[in-house]
Amino acid sequence: MGIFDKLKNSKREIDNKINEVEILSKKNCETAITYAKSFDKEFDYSKNSIDDLEEILDYYSKDMAESQPTENQIWSMAVIFGSYLGEVMLKNGLSEKGYVWGKDSASDIPLLIKGDGNYVTPNDKAYKRLVNGDVDSIISFYDFVMKE
Repeated sequence: MGIFDKLKNSKREIDNKINEVEILSKKNCETAITYAKSFDKEFDYSKNSIDDLEEILDYYSKDMAESQPTENQIWSMAVIFGSYLGEVMLKNGLSEKGYVWGKDSASDIPLLIKGDGNYVTPNDKAYKRLVNGDVDSIISFYDFVMKE
């Protein structure tokens, strides 16, 4: 096997990882949509649904003191709602700017990444919103990222 074959195979592995992240993100979005329905909210991938997402995350953030979820449970919720946040951002302009789902090679965390190395971390933001409360607003994060 020559060097060009190795490079081709390397590219294929990267593409497969990206596809895996996209598939997982879409599954997480379906779960987020189901959760939203239990709050009588409709997640439709619009900018308006970010307000509903903020409201749901606010509920869970305030409930954490009483329910005392484990770190894994908090992270699972962050990935579900962060995936939805990321998909909304992609559908409302970030994909046109070159962002796609990828993974941080150091931590294996799904994120939105652009070819020039810029990245956005919606899952991390959802986690911070759950843990830190309204000081880490999803709405202001969305507005800031989408202006760039």
